Amino acid sequence: MKRFVVAAVVAVIWVGAVLPLGAQDIALFDPFNFKFESSRVRLNTMMRIDSSSLETGAELSFENDLGLGEKESIPTVAFEWQFSTKHRLAVRWQDIDRDSSTQVLEEIRIGDEIISIDTDLGLGFEVDTWAIDYTYYPWIRDRWAAGFGFGVRIMDIITVFTADGTEVDADGSVTAPLPYVNFEYRRIFGDKWRMRAGLGWLAVTYRDIDGNQWIGRLSMEHQTFSNVGFGLGINYSTLDVESQGDEFKGKFDMDIDDISLYVRVHF
Repeated sequence: MKRFVVAAVVAVIWVGAVLPLGAQDIALFDPFNFKFESSRVRLNTMMRIDSSSLETGAELSFENDLGLGEKESIPTVAFEWQFSTKHRLAVRWQDIDRDSSTQVLEEIRIGDEIISIDTDLGLGFEVDTWAIDYTYYPWIRDRWAAGFGFGVRIMDIITVFTADGTEVDADGSVTAPLPYVNFEYRRIFGDKWRMRAGLGWLAVTYRDIDGNQWIGRLSMEHQTFSNVGFGLGINYSTLDVESQGDEFKGKFDMDIDDISLYVRVHF
């Protein structure tokens, strides 16, 4: 998958580089943007749920140990408001919802529960993400712009385990408001093509939550109609959250690679 992502990034950059710089028929910024995105993602998810006495639980791979599929199709919806030449506000929502069932091959500890061998173990897993950010663009030219900003990612991570059809009293749930910084570069190619690239990072301790995340994105969009564009995006995100709070004690790691198709409506 990583080789495919790298190859796709190179292809997008190459296409943008060879396009002619014709008359500018599209703008670097539009006042209002609505983006509807469908992403084919590949996930690598690890979780550890500790007991209430802080005894370390088993570290489980959701894909390898618990049978969750590595590849999923997920929706994303985003809104952007360019309220002045150099200032932008954005809101983005994404939902990852998966479930699986498997049989335990060796004894494991989940929270305060010991799951014995041959138990039928079920897993419901959901990550609901809201991203709210502000970007300032100090560098704006005719055909390109660059800026930086900050924002907050609100991540609601929910896991529900069942053993032989009975819910295990070790459900993991953590809502993490995580501030982050980001950098963005955008460029117009020809009279119909627009490229955007971005990189975001966070590392923060919030109450009982330690969080760390990298977020990268590259997209190429064709302005097919006057107010509608279609695009291809490549995204990468890595998340590392550890909590010793009242609702969740343990650790959660997730890597997400995805390729997405989207439509952007703007005016």
